[in-house]
Amino acid sequence: MDTTEASAGTALPGHPAVSRYRWVILASCWLAFTLIYINRTAWSVVAVDASHSLGLSVAQLGIFATALSIGYVVTNIPGGVVADLIGGRMAAGISLVAAGILTFAFGSVKNVGVGIAIQILIGLVSGADVASFTKLISRWFPPRERGTAFGLYITSTALGGVIANASIPELLTVLHWNGVYYLLGALTVAVGVACWAFLRNDPPTPVEPVGEPPAPGGGRLGLRAMFGNRNLVSLAAAGLGMQWATLGFLAWGNSLMVKALGLSAGKAALVMVIVSTTAIVVKPLVGFLSDRVRGTRKAHLMVLSGYFTLILAVFGLVRNYSMLLVLAPLLGLGVYGYTVLTNSTVPQYSDPRFVGGAFGFANTAWQLGGVFAPVAVGAVFSATGSLFLALAVLAAGPLLGVFLLLPIREQAKTAVSDEGSSLVHSRR
Repeated sequence: MDTTEASAGTALPGHPAVSRYRWVILASCWLAFTLIYINRTAWSVVAVDASHSLGLSVAQLGIFATALSIGYVVTNIPGGVVADLIGGRMAAGISLVAAGILTFAFGSVKNVGVGIAIQILIGLVSGADVASFTKLISRWFPPRERGTAFGLYITSTALGGVIANASIPELLTVLHWNGVYYLLGALTVAVGVACWAFLRNDPPTPVEPVGEPPAPGGGRLGLRAMFGNRNLVSLAAAGLGMQWATLGFLAWGNSLMVKALGLSAGKAALVMVIVSTTAIVVKPLVGFLSDRVRGTRKAHLMVLSGYFTLILAVFGLVRNYSMLLVLAPLLGLGVYGYTVLTNSTVPQYSDPRFVGGAFGFANTAWQLGGVFAPVAVGAVFSATGSLFLALAVLAAGPLLGVFLLLPIREQAKTAVSDEGSSLVHSRR
């Protein structure tokens, strides 16, 4: 694996030295992930324009997004395993360059069948990207800084959507939808090459304390080891419940407010914009606090999951538009706040050598929430017409998540000397 000659920086008493180059690693991962989300949001912006040249009906507009999601979910675990085998730097570089070439090719699509095939391929080659970034950040940032690092990194998902919606409509007037994909493809290849140049697999000095035992279920690579890791399985299952609510709300939020409350599309969109933009502040704040507030990540996640359940129920009872606007940022905390902890906790619950595969395993479970939740919400709302009952279906996910987190047993490090030079491990 590669190492960097960057300055190792200074060490805190009782902690290994950390390299200042870790911020270059974080910035590179953040830039790449932001562009990935711009690419994923692009179709929703250009769909109407592109439908005329491709002959798509309104019912078919979502078919390309579905195709990409299928490919992505299928390769989450294999992509993570690849990142563990060849290193996050190479896996991320290959994934981005391949996705960029395919994105560029999508701009020349003339029929639906070829477009679906290319989107599936983009999803397949993208399976390693997020797992690679997670592996790299966990390698370079010590546990005491991971909440902050992941909080900053994950702002890319919200910011990517904001950038796409703000810039692509203007680009459409000049480049048309084909040109937008040519541009995005070229940018993705360029960022992939930049990641290859600037990313490094390992810091000069390991960031984990010397003598730390392997995580439960660690030491092996494969599905059996993942399913045998109680902490990882519990986190994956609880995260599925939370993502069930997040992805279901993002898919149905606008329509529910329009149909159940009689709001205009513009008013409903404003509520959703406030919910989404809250993430840009909420994610780094939650990450920063998780590194400093007493308690385990398990306890923090249980609090946020319980809060998510409660705020969904409250939001479902409101009928006044002004109150919806007041509650929107509070709902944004529920919708997005926990994501920092689920992402940053995977490295804590897995063997450091196999973080990529572990994240792929967990992320596969989380993405399933987006597959089933919209169907369940649609069925309940069609039968009842009730906003509260529709959101109650979503709230069941994080409520179940609270209980699914209970089996987790975290390992806490306790200093046993004034200098903090020796560590013992106890379960709590």
